[in-house]
Amino acid sequence: MQTGIFDETHPLEEVLVWGEPGIEALLGQLLPKSKSLFFSYYDVQEARREFRHMQELIEGEGIQFTRAKDALAKALSTSEISNAPGNIPDIERALLQRADEYYETYRTRKIADFSNEGIHGDIDEVYLQVQQEIKQILEEDASTYGEAGAIRLNHLLSLTHELPLANIFYGRDQSQALTDRIVLSALKWGIRKPEVQVFKQALVKLGYINGFVEVDHGTIEGGDVAMLGDTCYIGVGARTTLSAVKNLSKKIGADLERRGIQIVAVVNKRHVEEASLYGAPTEEHMRIMHLDMFWIPLAPNLVMAYTHELDQREVIRVSRNMDSFIIEELGGFREFLSEKGIEIIEVDEGEQKNFATNLLNLGNKTVIMALSTNQRVIHELERRGFRVLSAELNKLVNGYGAIHCLTAPVRRKTP
Repeated sequence: MQTGIFDETHPLEEVLVWGEPGIEALLGQLLPKSKSLFFSYYDVQEARREFRHMQELIEGEGIQFTRAKDALAKALSTSEISNAPGNIPDIERALLQRADEYYETYRTRKIADFSNEGIHGDIDEVYLQVQQEIKQILEEDASTYGEAGAIRLNHLLSLTHELPLANIFYGRDQSQALTDRIVLSALKWGIRKPEVQVFKQALVKLGYINGFVEVDHGTIEGGDVAMLGDTCYIGVGARTTLSAVKNLSKKIGADLERRGIQIVAVVNKRHVEEASLYGAPTEEHMRIMHLDMFWIPLAPNLVMAYTHELDQREVIRVSRNMDSFIIEELGGFREFLSEKGIEIIEVDEGEQKNFATNLLNLGNKTVIMALSTNQRVIHELERRGFRVLSAELNKLVNGYGAIHCLTAPVRRKTP
């Protein structure tokens, strides 16, 4: 399998996803917000339906839709997994026991989360719903992957680690195709760290056996990386560190430079300082966790950006000279884009919170937005000749991510 991503605006040919959220996401509903990294609650079964609708929408545009979850389940079905339950009743009991443990441990904190966010829900009712839906989804998984695949997949995702891999369906963060390489991420928060190696297993099964680049200093997440024109933009702030950008430059910077591509870090200095001190993400950090939460390329000389955050960011070029790094401060992000002749469609706070910038660019002036409620933005794009589709991800966005976070392009056609 070959990757080929040279620009976020080139026509999309193949997109990698994890797959719909599963039992691991159900278990995440019983964790406090500070651990799950979700809003306090969302309906997982409805989120699964939304994901399948998104898949139909993307495939309807003639784009190959590659599911890492399916590949991994197939690989696991023929593997020997130590300590995995031997049959469906055993895995069901183990999953229900894990749900009991989370409920008993975190019930008081979940009640506080609900109260703080004005959610008129009952954690006891959520717990009962989780129990019922564990059984439903396990049956669906057994039907889809066979008993062995369902058992081993759910064991890996929900029982192998202290916390379930509840965020793994946000399938852009774990890896990022850059030119003909795949960069494996180093995720910041504990609940998400194991996702990278799980994705790597799936990628190997899919045939991506060459070209992995592993970042081994700092943290970097796929939502912070985007290619546009002669520049690889990497957001640095709440999740991605400058040390990881340097490490990536050390490993692939020379190759990018041979292709005429520079690496620049787009830095929120306050978020960098706060992220190094706080033991859990703040609401602001979650809202602006990645570059794609406030900025997205639309066309070679056109981007969309959230006004306030745009003006908080500074640009630093990172390059190498022999064994040392060259760090050049290039000023504000807005000014950097302007000097490159890039026009900015600006969105306000409400539109950013509604995931206006977190869209999937299919190329050829076609985009898929997460929600159709961003009417002003949609009208502006249509006025400029864009075709705008809507995935209507009303539940899936409750993990602080939308369609750009769910999808990882691996092949775009170079014009």
